[in-house]
Amino acid sequence: MSRRQLLFIVLLNAFISLAVAVGVVWVAEQRRPDPEELAALYTPEPPVVLIVTPTPATQPPAPAATAIVSQPLATATSAPASGSPEIYVVEAGDSLLGIALKFGLTMDALMQANNLTNPDFVFVGQRLAIPSAGGTTAPAGGSGPVTAPTPAADGMELRVEQPGNLAQEQVQVINDSDTALNLQGWTLSLEGGAIYTFGNLPIFPGGSVRLHSGNGEANSINLYWGLSEPVWSSGSVARLRNPEGTLVASVTVP
Repeated sequence: MSRRQLLFIVLLNAFISLAVAVGVVWVAEQRRPDPEELAALYTPEPPVVLIVTPTPATQPPAPAATAIVSQPLATATSAPASGSPEIYVVEAGDSLLGIALKFGLTMDALMQANNLTNPDFVFVGQRLAIPSAGGTTAPAGGSGPVTAPTPAADGMELRVEQPGNLAQEQVQVINDSDTALNLQGWTLSLEGGAIYTFGNLPIFPGGSVRLHSGNGEANSINLYWGLSEPVWSSGSVARLRNPEGTLVASVTVP
């Protein structure tokens, strides 16, 4: 067999294979079902939903109204005695605005009644005097506001340490009570002499703060008077007063 004959046979086989493949593809296309027919064939019919409307049950007739005669009830809470403001102890989550709204007051009236200057600072255990509704009252014969007195602070103690030595001299203010206090507006004074006024400073039960006579960097437990000479000497009297001027504690330097 010559090369020409072999090449002819190969080409003929290739042509026949191609024709067979084309024929198979054409037959397959002819037998393929229409997509729309398939969709219609395999799309299930929607289920039939039966909606049952309940028949309202017959309601029994309402009983005849019975007349009730109410008797006035005596109120269990009595107003505080005149001149004695109500005391509120600050709890966790309280704010000055919330307390004022709770008692029907303005925040300014509540701050004025307690000699507060920072509306954003109250602490748990702080005792606030609650004035009568309206915040302030006017004294007889006058028109000026009267602030409620600060509650008494029992258990406060003073200790004078290293008197006469400016570098070491200090007064320790100790809260031996079971109530947290804010010393804002309180004063520590030498009888007939210098006076120191505390700023916004909470002091908790069992806590203390030291007031140094000299200079230094202040923090939550150490304050500095910034004086150039000692304040205390043997026989001098240190007095601690609240913002109303009430004497809370005193000590005589030995």
